[in-house]
Amino acid sequence: MNQRRDLITLALSLGASWVGPGLLRAAKAQGSAGVLRIGMAAPNTTLDPHLLSNAPNNAVATHIFDSLTVNDHASRSVPGLAESWTRKDETQWVFRLRDTRFTDGTPFTANDAIASIRRATEIPSAASFRTYTRSIKAMSAPDPRSLVVETHGPDPLLLNAIGRVRIIQARLTDAPSAEFNAGRAAIGTGPYKLREYIPGNRISLDRNDAWWGGPTPWERVELRVATDDAARLAALLAGDLDIIEAVPSGNAERVRVDPRLHLISGVSSRFVYIGLDQVNDVSPFVTGPDGKPLDRNPFKDHRVRQALSMAISRQAIVERVMEGQAVAATQFLPPGGPGTDQSLEPTPFDPNRARVLLAEAGYPRGFRVTLHGPNDRYINDAKIVQAVAGMLTRIGIETRAEVMPWSTYAGKNSQRTEQSLFLGAWGVNTGETSNPMAALVATEDRPAGFGISNAGRYSNPEVDRRLKSALRTMDDTARNALLAEASGIAFRDVALIPLHHEVSVWAAKKGLGYVTRADQYTLATGVTKES
Repeated sequence: MNQRRDLITLALSLGASWVGPGLLRAAKAQGSAGVLRIGMAAPNTTLDPHLLSNAPNNAVATHIFDSLTVNDHASRSVPGLAESWTRKDETQWVFRLRDTRFTDGTPFTANDAIASIRRATEIPSAASFRTYTRSIKAMSAPDPRSLVVETHGPDPLLLNAIGRVRIIQARLTDAPSAEFNAGRAAIGTGPYKLREYIPGNRISLDRNDAWWGGPTPWERVELRVATDDAARLAALLAGDLDIIEAVPSGNAERVRVDPRLHLISGVSSRFVYIGLDQVNDVSPFVTGPDGKPLDRNPFKDHRVRQALSMAISRQAIVERVMEGQAVAATQFLPPGGPGTDQSLEPTPFDPNRARVLLAEAGYPRGFRVTLHGPNDRYINDAKIVQAVAGMLTRIGIETRAEVMPWSTYAGKNSQRTEQSLFLGAWGVNTGETSNPMAALVATEDRPAGFGISNAGRYSNPEVDRRLKSALRTMDDTARNALLAEASGIAFRDVALIPLHHEVSVWAAKKGLGYVTRADQYTLATGVTKES
């Protein structure tokens, strides 16, 4: 049995948000063509589909560009530009490609797929995608509609991984990101064509009537960036938007009482955590209680990391900050998920024990630190930062909260030397734990695709060894056992401080349907007209 497909056991009882051709044609037949206006809670930072892998960028790219496989609502791999595939042996895959065209009329061929995967692997700016392509050894095109992929060793997650790489024309592989943002290189085979891109404001799209999946229900789509929660809801209430994402818990009641609107919700696979600088000998935003620099980084001490985790009341965050729109986390996925350690328990809220641990570590008077985070990316992100800062302050770690727009925060967080303590999150889009483990806690090896988003530069050889072994294991049971061991080691070592898994909430006009996805993407192809 393929246990990776059992993400639904995590209470992600979701329907498919990637809508198949049949449903799209039915929706069109019902007369649902028109303009769809979506309120996006976080801005994308580029239209270059290989520049930076994060949810806003990937969700926007999915409208314009296709991938060989498509990750459905539960992160299962279904046909995309590859209509079928077979595995010749443990390292060779053969993909049969669709007979389709790019929106400029150019035929799509296997060479386009090869060029796109290479671009996502090789260009320096595409480092965040290398975690998905690191196992690929060679690619060849026996004919325009056949693609052979050879991996360095067994890769049980190849289908899911290549679903992250959007396909562009081979002739555009050397195009700089500016050409994509200007629209000249933003040419895909996807359900929509780019009409206009105003960074930080909106993306306007026209329907691709020649899309292989069949014409979508919406002739035109506007993805409008509305990072302010109140403004986003106000636009929906005023009729300026048709559906919005990331409805704050405090605003949900306004939607419930409005007969024109309804809420749509589901537990996501997004894992929210606090990351810690574990590489610098002197951490940039840490001082002694007197404000003078410390001669050592306290977060390198396991007792300090434990103390921070014990100082945080996850129940309070879930109930008060998130107002019930979250589930307390112990690791990357909720208990029962493939690759999780069933023996891990939530860290107890124990501020007294936390103070003892600090004293044992040599910080009886605590220290000062700045906790950084975004204020427009994750649900209630700024409130979470403020709440955690207050909890840490109460055990003697005087914590200053500093939040900023995601467009600024993402760059600083990726530098790894500009933050000591930070709020992060990861959408576990493979439905098992190897993906977040490889990205967030594996020892940094950028050419190999490990530790790409390991901003705290945590490193543990025992985690690395089990992870790499798991990534070569085709048997699901054996692979998930190795991942569970690695998860147990990493979280007992407090590689990251787990907070919660988000519950995603959308609000839409009555008559519009949207079934939530584990990856939290808001896709126009998933918005349907209800009968």
